[in-house]
Formats: sequence, C-alpha cells, structure tokens
Amino acid sequence: MLRIEGLIAAVFTPVKENGDLNLDVIDQYIDHLVSQGVLNVFVGGSTGEGASFSLAERKQLTEKWVTAGSGKLQNVIVHVGGISVPDSQDLARHAESVGVQGISTLPTVVFKPKNASKVAEHLKMLYDAAPKTPLLYYHLPGSTGVDILIEDLVNAVEKLGVPTFSGVKFTGANLKDFRRSIKLFGDKYMFPYGCDEQMLCVLPLGCRSFIGSTYNYAGHLYNKLIESYKNGDMEMALKLLDKSQSLVGVLFAHSFDSGINKQVMSLVSGINMGPPRHPIIYRQDDEMKKVRCELEEAGFFNGIY
Repeated sequence: MLRIEGLIAAVFTPVKENGDLNLDVIDQYIDHLVSQGVLNVFVGGSTGEGASFSLAERKQLTEKWVTAGSGKLQNVIVHVGGISVPDSQDLARHAESVGVQGISTLPTVVFKPKNASKVAEHLKMLYDAAPKTPLLYYHLPGSTGVDILIEDLVNAVEKLGVPTFSGVKFTGANLKDFRRSIKLFGDKYMFPYGCDEQMLCVLPLGCRSFIGSTYNYAGHLYNKLIESYKNGDMEMALKLLDKSQSLVGVLFAHSFDSGINKQVMSLVSGINMGPPRHPIIYRQDDEMKKVRCELEEAGFFNGIY
C-alpha cells in the first residue's frame, strides 16, 4: 500500500525540438527535484501529456524514471490510463516488471464509465494485470467528465475486492466528498490532492499528500507552506499561499494548460523541457517574456527559493 506524505511532483515529459523523447534530461531533472526536497514523482499523467505518447514511448519513460531515480527518489508512480483498458493493462504489467512503487489510472475517457461500480471494475482489471503494485484512481472530473463520488468508489472497490487499491488522486472541487473520503477511509488509503493553489484549504481537512505540477519548480515554497501550517504559523502559510495563487493566476491568464506550465518549468529551472505535443499550443518567445515579467511583478521568484 502507498502511504506517502508531502509533495509528489506531477512531472513533465521532456522532449526534443522534433518531439522525440529527451530521456537524457531526466537525470538533471531528478537532481532539481531532490534539491527542493521533492522525492516522489507522478509520471505520464495530464501534466506529463501521457495520452499524447505512444505505448512504446510511455514504457521508455517509465524505465528511465525508475533507473535514474534509484537511490534518489522514494516513489515513482506511473499513470497507465488511456482510451483502451487492454492498453492500460499492458502499461501496468510493464510498470510492475520494472519496479515502480505505484500505478494510477484515469477512467477511460471516450467511452466513459457511468458510475462508481464501473470504475471499480476498471481498477479490478488493472489489479489483475499488476497484482503486486499499489494502485491509485485519478479523479479528474473537470477533464474526463466522469464525476463520481469517491466515497461511492471506495465502497464499490471494497465490495468488489481490489487488494492493491491504495487511494485516490483527487483533483476536483467537491471538498465535502474529499473530506468524507478522508474521514471514512483515511486510515486505510491515501487521498493526495491535486489543486496546488488550494493546498492550505485542504490541510485542515486532513490531507497529508499532494500531487501537483508546480511542485516541479516551486517545491521549496510548498514544503515551507506545509511546515508553516504544522507549526501553527498561519501568517506565513497564507503569505506562501498568496505566492502560489499569484503563480497560478499568471498561468490562468495565459490559458493554463500543460504547455504553458511546461514552459514555465523550463524558465524557472533552466532545464529545457522542450515543446508540448500536438495539439497543445507552444507559446512563442514574446509571450514567455511577458509571462516572466508578470511572475516578477507578482513577486513569485522571491518565494520559491
């Protein structure tokens, strides 16, 4: 079972200018994460544009994160979801064979499951494919259109029997469902939250783990926010939350997607992540200069180190 506390970076997928995977960058990438105290990664999710890469590319990516992260990272969790359950099972088998610490899946997003019981059946199929690897469901209703109650899902999973089920990556707005899930099942499963700019809002709900994209380049900020909250220093925690919300506000002003976020990662870290895959828009230099100026005006760079 996965029981992780703290930050889990939803990592970007580095590519070359021609769109090919740039696996060599990942060694430097991992050192950058570790330097910020970020020791856990979520590979190939929405931030990592997983659905835009072939099965072969996703397997290469998994292998690289496992080998490069050995001795440096604590947990490598790989997203194996897609359109086809057999493809997801194939990715799950491969991930287990190379020694990941966990796998995760979105629901199928073309032919969508209609209820929690159908999602539980999907998870059971992945358990059958990778029976030794902890499994997280990825709740992203704003993108998938599959808006089930997580309380219902956990009950359906327990009724069906999915021994590797370890919890839910929760990226949704229903904080009542989120809190009830933690209250009812938090002693058995983890419920990492996925909206970075709302971290301080869910810490009082009992949330102890977080999967997010801005942890890639602002890990110090968020680790300090968690520490401030634990120490009862709400004034500092709120100041750091304001920094996070300033960052996300700039991203939303530029139609927040994996592309602009990936380019901000390159801007802040100095590591060239390359362009996003089609059809995500690649922002040109003039727009990125404007983004940098807006981040500077918001005081973001004063808060991330």
